[in-house]
Amino acid sequence: MKRKLFWWNAGVGAMDACTGLLLLFAPTLTLRLMGLQAIGAEAQIFLSWMGAFVFGVGASYFLALRVRSSEEGEMIWKMTALVRAVIAIFVIAQVSRGTLEPLWLSVAATDALVALVQLVGLKRSWWHQ
Repeated sequence: MKRKLFWWNAGVGAMDACTGLLLLFAPTLTLRLMGLQAIGAEAQIFLSWMGAFVFGVGASYFLALRVRSSEEGEMIWKMTALVRAVIAIFVIAQVSRGTLEPLWLSVAATDALVALVQLVGLKRSWWHQ
């Protein structure tokens, strides 16, 4: 199981870290790659700020690659699952209100799925196997 946890953390961490760096340094390109409409220049700073946050979440998974105890790994998963659940709910609410494009639901789905897998793993004590 530890090998699967390693690859999960490496993959999810890389996904978020790369997305975060793209948002941070190339927000317009990132939106285009996601199929989303461009935003105004005045709003790009907020998208870059979001990128810093996404990168930070991704980097936290890299910490899980080197944990010394199961409790440390579980704490990283608890925190990242919480963040992902909050983001998924936020995005769904904003799409429902019409303030975000429906394509943003791919972000909500990804975050919800990752949070769900981690919550199941926590419930089943994957970090202790």
